Formats: sequence, structure tokens, C-alpha cells
Amino acid sequence: MGLFSNLISKLTGGATGDPQSCQNHEEVGLARTPSAPEAHPSLTVTATFSGPTGRQVAISASAVAERAEQHSFVLTTDPAPLKTADQWWEENTHKRRVREDSDKAYAWLTPFVSLEIAKRPQLQEAQQWGPHGASGLARELRALVRELRKSKEPCNDLLRALYGACIAADLAASLAFEGTQPHAMTQYVDIKELQGIRPDYTTLGYQCIESLSKTDVKWLVEAFGEPVKHRSFDALWPHVRQNAISRYCWRELRQSNKTANSLGMPQKTMQEWLNELVKRNLGYHNEWLGLVETRKQKLAELADAIGLAWAATNQPFIVADLETTGLNADTDEVLEFAAIQVEPSGVVTAEFSMLVRVVQPVPEVITHVTGITQADVEREGRPLGNAMQAFLAFIGARPVFFHNAPFDEGFIRKAAAQAKLKFANPVHDTLPMARQAWPSLDTYKLAALAEYVGAATPTHRGLADAQAALAVVMAAKAKVQASGEN
Repeated sequence: MGLFSNLISKLTGGATGDPQSCQNHEEVGLARTPSAPEAHPSLTVTATFSGPTGRQVAISASAVAERAEQHSFVLTTDPAPLKTADQWWEENTHKRRVREDSDKAYAWLTPFVSLEIAKRPQLQEAQQWGPHGASGLARELRALVRELRKSKEPCNDLLRALYGACIAADLAASLAFEGTQPHAMTQYVDIKELQGIRPDYTTLGYQCIESLSKTDVKWLVEAFGEPVKHRSFDALWPHVRQNAISRYCWRELRQSNKTANSLGMPQKTMQEWLNELVKRNLGYHNEWLGLVETRKQKLAELADAIGLAWAATNQPFIVADLETTGLNADTDEVLEFAAIQVEPSGVVTAEFSMLVRVVQPVPEVITHVTGITQADVEREGRPLGNAMQAFLAFIGARPVFFHNAPFDEGFIRKAAAQAKLKFANPVHDTLPMARQAWPSLDTYKLAALAEYVGAATPTHRGLADAQAALAVVMAAKAKVQASGEN
């Protein structure tokens, strides 16, 4: 099993542009915000979001107001909806134009790259996703420029195209808005606005074009010189992004109000709708920040635990395994205790195995897996208290290793409590030790690991499984020591 839940996807925010200089969009992008604003006690409202943890996220009214203010242009900007022909890029329209072999299939790109270059065969595959594939188009153009430079052929037209593709990629990325991803926003950009703009190297420079690589910049300076100014697309033409976001917001508000009206519910103003959107997005983002912090703590705890585990192998230790009547420590029982005493060199000095006279009959499925029958238990099994006491006497005060320790530890602590005995040994898990040694394996089940290190296959009997786990520990230790990680 994985140690942690997957993080929820980061929600991205919008960006603002300074008309005098380029602005780093990270300053206002929600997904990149280092921390959420601190809530004022008197202004805190609590909203519940159905994220993976279902936690409650407190969001201050001041944080919502501050965030919504960044989108205040929406309140006074209500552009007319776009006709299909005027959308910068929409997937179905693009596919139809490609089927019709129409030059309109290149319309999204021609504000940035000449039609002649856009039609080159090498660039067709990269264009199938329009602005969302502009970075791939830049890669293809970069390769073409590199080949021409090697052969010392002219390539300034391709350099200009590469520069334009990078601007298109940046523009598409900048459309991310309060959890709405860029691929959903390109249809709200008016292509006529783009056609009226000719972004070029002299006007924009290179410092604010994030999609340009260092090599791209080197080539551009060699070909066209050092520009006088460096400005972002959004700083010079903020209306392109702002109009797109406004179209999206007003469309969503109208649809929301139409639904509310049909249900006899009150309609919202744009300010109310925008505040709700921002609050929801901040809530998800704060939840994500909490998950990130939890993950960091878990990783730190895991690193400490693995460090202690490796240190424990430098003294005499125990590798143990339990067979049980099921998977639930609350309802099932320990069926067999098994353990081996091990020197730091890996040499086994003693072995222990004892069946337990379980209260409930041994399930058939357990007999099938382990080979332990009800007759075996009745003939050889010892009462739980006696078996637990014998197990504790064998392990002494040594650290104990289990493969997937939480499973065995749950059963053994319950058994100790039932027998009114104390189990206080340090417990270590061989599973994360194996993950550290071989991070790219497909599975970390004991049988697969034993096969990987060349050990005997475990048989779901206690001693055999403990011996397999020991082989994994010693092989993992050698691997980690050889790599210098331990």
C-alpha cells in the first residue's frame, strides 16, 4: 500500500500585469501562493469542501475580498459572447477545420507564427491541441533552428516563429482563472483582438517570456541584438486576458441565475458570484496546503523511522512474522507466532515458532493459504497467553522487524493486552526499507522482494516468511550502504 494519499490537484489563479514592466505571475497565482492570508477572528467564515479528507477550511472574509479585488475588472467588463469563428481556439471547431483542410485551422497560430511556417509538415502534429500544445510546437521549431544553425543556414524566420510560439504558450498558460484551467479558457479569447496585435522581439524582449529557454535567448540576441525593454504580453495588452475572463464569468453567472430562477431561488450579482468562486477556490487551496504540510511531516517521520531501523540492524535483532485467521485485528486472532534471532552480520542464532489454540475455527481460506488446519491447532496449539509469553521470552528486549509492520503490530498488541502481558519492543518495518533500497520496483510484496533478492519464496508460514524478510533486510542494507544513503 502507498504510505500517503495522493495530493489534490493544485488550483491556479489569475495574474495581473504592470503596464510599465513585466510582472511575475507567481505573485498572484493562487496555486503558487506560499501561504493563505491569516484569518481575522472576527471575520472568519467556515465552509466545508468535499475534498479527499472532507476537512473544514476556515476562510476569512478579508482574504476573499482581497482575492476578489484582483478580478474587479470583471464587474465593469461584460464583452459580448463570441461567435464560433471568433474564438481563439475550440477543439471541435479546430477538428472540423482540419478535416476540411482549411487554412482557418492555423488561425489560432498566425497572430504569432506566419502561415507559411505554420504549414510546415514537421509542425502539424504539435498543432493538434492548439495553444495547449504551443510548448510542443516550440520544441519542434527549436529542433529545426538547431539543424539550420549546425549547417550554417539562415534561420531568422524560424527564430521569429519560435519566439511567437513561446508567446502563445505563455498567453495560454496565463488564462488559468480560479480553478478553471487554461484549456477551458482559450474559447473565450477573441481572436480578432489577437490579430490586431503583433507581438515581436523588439516590443517584448525576452525576460518576461517564460517559455523561452536559455538557448533560445542566446540565439535571439545573436540574431536580433539586445532589446531595449522587456515587457510581458499581459502588461501591454491586458484586455486580451481580462476580456476572456470576463466573458467566462458573465456566462457562468447567467447560467447560474437561470438555474436559480427555475428553482425559485434568488439570483446573484456578479460580486456575490465572484466572492463565492474565490472563497471556494481559496478553500481548496488551503486544504491543499494542509495536505502538503501533512505530507512533509509524514515524510520526515518516515525518514526518522527508516534511520532508526537501519541503526537497529547494527545490534542483535529479531525478524518476526504472524499468521492470523483474517485481516482485521479487532475481530480476528493470531494463529502462529514465529521469530528468528539475528546477529548484525545477518547470521541466524535461534528460531521460534508456535501455533495458537484460537477460539474460532480456522477458516478454510486460511488453511488454503497457510496450510494450517484445525487439526494442527487442536494438536499443537497453545493457549494465547502461553504462546504470547513464550514469544516475548524469545525476543527479549531486542528490536523487532516485521514486513508491513502495522499489520502485525496491531495483532500483537491486541494479543498482549488479552494475555495481560507487556509488549514494549521497538518495532521496525522492512517495507519502507525495501522502498528506499529499490525505489523503482513495481511491487513490494514479500514474495516479490524475496524473488528479487534471490531468497527462498515465503510460504505463508511464520518461519519461512521471517527468513524471507531477513533476506530482504540484509540485501536492502547492502544496497543502501553501497549507495551511501545510510
